[in-house]
Amino acid sequence: MENYDSVSAENIRKNLKTKDRLILSMDVPAKNEVLSILRELENSISTIKIGLELIYNEGTEIIKTVTGCGYKVLLDAKLMDIPNTIAGALRGISKLGVNMITIHAFGGSGMLLRAKEELVSNSDKNNQVPPLLFGVTVLTSLDDSDLNAFGFSTNYANVVKNLAGTAIKSKIDGIICSPNEVSMLRESFGNNFLIATPGIRLPEDDAGDQKRFNTPEKAIENGADFIIVGRPIIKSADKIGTVKNYLDRMEGN
Repeated sequence: MENYDSVSAENIRKNLKTKDRLILSMDVPAKNEVLSILRELENSISTIKIGLELIYNEGTEIIKTVTGCGYKVLLDAKLMDIPNTIAGALRGISKLGVNMITIHAFGGSGMLLRAKEELVSNSDKNNQVPPLLFGVTVLTSLDDSDLNAFGFSTNYANVVKNLAGTAIKSKIDGIICSPNEVSMLRESFGNNFLIATPGIRLPEDDAGDQKRFNTPEKAIENGADFIIVGRPIIKSADKIGTVKNYLDRMEGN
């Protein structure tokens, strides 16, 4: 396909405003909570991450609810299966109107290439821009001890690097990794791919189940294009004030 290559990361990057770079992870189970949070945010950010908790509780109709309020959607599907099954799943996802999709890089190059090809093919048929595909490396709730328990003889940084390399060679648009691996990936693979980082916390925030995390300013300094924040905003009594605090810190870089 002539347009098989990933959308130029640089073209996307140069058009991003700070509010576009902060993605809210909507870690709640119910539509009424979603609507309440969106009203409080007053479109101070651009993109909402919808994950398994919300999809399995409310179904894919929740995507229309969010986009209907003027937000873009990162569908955190974390897809991983044989290539044929992934292609079928993406044919369905392509109808949902999302802007970004996550897929596990651990699924291998065959799966990743088929996924990208399917998204481009479906978008061509419908005369649409394909959603950006982000490869998930190692979950930020895992560290070296977890990987050792799985039988890995190397550290998480090397695993992240190897998975990211596979994803980038497979034409994936972006990588999901912790803020602590961003600079390593930039040094290893350059800038022609996007990076989104969960595991973002302020010094005063509760780390929760995150084992590999850092501040928003450090993530941006290291070369991240997007940061993903959930509970620190969701649980804040002043959500828009918390968002502004994150945005101010990001703009400081």
